[in-house]
This record gives sequence, C-alpha cells and structure tokens, in this order.
Amino acid sequence: MTSRRSVLMGLAATGLSGCNALPGIGGSQSEPPSDSTGDEFQHSNEDIRPRVAEITSLAVEDVTGGAIVLATALPTTQGWFKPELVNDAPDGKPVDGVLSYSFRAVPPRETRRQSTQRSRVLTAALFVSDSRLAGVRRIQVNGVLNSRSVQP
Repeated sequence: MTSRRSVLMGLAATGLSGCNALPGIGGSQSEPPSDSTGDEFQHSNEDIRPRVAEITSLAVEDVTGGAIVLATALPTTQGWFKPELVNDAPDGKPVDGVLSYSFRAVPPRETRRQSTQRSRVLTAALFVSDSRLAGVRRIQVNGVLNSRSVQP
C-alpha cells in the first residue's frame, strides 16, 4: 500500500514539475470536445474559470476506496494557474455511464507569451470514490479543443 501511494505521489509531482511523464498511459483517446457552448466562462456548476485549451493525457489509477483521475493539459500561453477537474453534471452523477469533467484553470491577468510547450503544462488530479464509480463505463475530461476519455 505504501509503495503504491508513493508511486502516485511521484507521478503527481512529476506532472506538476512540467514534465509529461504519462503520455498514453491508461489508454486515453483524444476526441473532439463535447458540449462546448462557445462561452467558456459559463458553466453548469457556476465555475467561471475557462476550460484549458488542450487535454494532452489522461490516466486513472485504482486506489483503495476508489480511483485517482490524473489529467495533463496545455493552455495556449504561460501563466495559467489553479488547475482543477470540475464535474460537468450539476449533481455530479454520470450521464449514460460517462463521468464527465472539464479541465479548468485561472488564466493570467496580463497577456503572456506562448513560449515552450513544457513551460505551459498543467496537471490536475481528483479522487473518485468507488460509490461514484458504480455504473461508470467511461471517464471523460474536456478541454476547449479536445477531450480525452478512458475506461476506469
């Protein structure tokens, strides 16, 4: 148990350091974004943070009592902060077996340069309990340009 937790913490730390150490892990697939309204500042859960541009990787790791969803995203410019996976359903329940999240972050106040991809990477993780995963066939994370999904 302890080694599994250490591995997860190491993976999270690696992702947060700007290195994308998880490309393709978990069998995630890139897809067109779902339910994009065109107004990225509006959200069913009243979160005013916009979606990040591109989801680059998605992984789900089984842990005691549930699973950890780990997503990596790439905003258009440097300076985005406070990344979080926000449930797309107002009640937080899966819709047709899909548990859907938006990858949201706070954009920089001032215009920033694009710079290198490595300097723009954001990572967000979320624990999902076994009870919430009951009946879930797929977990999906949405960005502006794409979404990725994986089977839990």
